[in-house]
Amino acid sequence: MKFTLSIAFALLSVGFASAAAVPTDLESRGGIFPVCSPIRRLLSVPFLRAYNPQIVDHFYTTSSREMNNAVRNSGYTAERTASFIFSNQQPQTTPLFRLYSASATDHFYTTDLGEKNNAIRSSGYADEGTAGFVYTTAICGSVPLYRLYSAEGKDHFYTTSTSERDSAAGNGYSVEGIAGYVFTSRF
Repeated sequence: MKFTLSIAFALLSVGFASAAAVPTDLESRGGIFPVCSPIRRLLSVPFLRAYNPQIVDHFYTTSSREMNNAVRNSGYTAERTASFIFSNQQPQTTPLFRLYSASATDHFYTTDLGEKNNAIRSSGYADEGTAGFVYTTAICGSVPLYRLYSAEGKDHFYTTSTSERDSAAGNGYSVEGIAGYVFTSRF
């Protein structure tokens, strides 16, 4: 009997030791879903776009309440959904920082922390937090979110559409590259 209890205790101890070695945080196990799981894509949210022609500013947000406020109270007109991004950090994503310059009346979005800090320090932008999270490379069916800038209008513009990008470039916007990689739909 003592021998059987000793064996049972030894087996239970090994079982508990093995369980303790298994990581418990989701990140070390790749999250709940694989990085490119269709279920993970369903976690993305609309990145809403609006434009104010009086101050020449494009505005983007994941908050429908914030968008409604901009439309009702600040002279913006809601446009189409720019893309789908994550409102919470996901594996292989990075923050998309949102900044605003009151003097230039320009919203500016970047994933580059150095660029963000330089815009605050040297160009008078205020940090408005994180707009969302985007991929840094084209994975999981994501596409480029192009960044353009109009020096004349002092306006940053973001789009996933190559035809919209090219049209804006033909109307005085400079293509500044890719802000990040996003989805054009949740499915």
